[in-house]
Amino acid sequence: NVSNTKAEAPSSKFATTVAKDGSVKGFVLASCGMCNFGMKGQKECSLAIKIDEMVYSVNGTKIDEHGNSHAKDGFCNAVRVADVNGKIVDGNFETESFVLTKN
Repeated sequence: NVSNTKAEAPSSKFATTVAKDGSVKGFVLASCGMCNFGMKGQKECSLAIKIDEMVYSVNGTKIDEHGNSHAKDGFCNAVRVADVNGKIVDGNFETESFVLTKN
């Protein structure tokens, strides 16, 4: 049987662009900028998000505040999805909220 009921829109969506005022809200890819997003100039592991093809360092939360970054599912070994709210300022993502989705 096929239902004709219209599917509900998710409460959040993947952020594919940055608003003109720099705001970002929704799901993003999150990982270690150096290990997985190819951020040149990084000398150590650090948290980053990816929106479309752009990668931004994250300020307001640290890579190891979300578990061991070098664990099997840690940011240095995996790209994760996070639900975020914040703003791009001077090429960095200033987070107001950063919540990892469950695997």
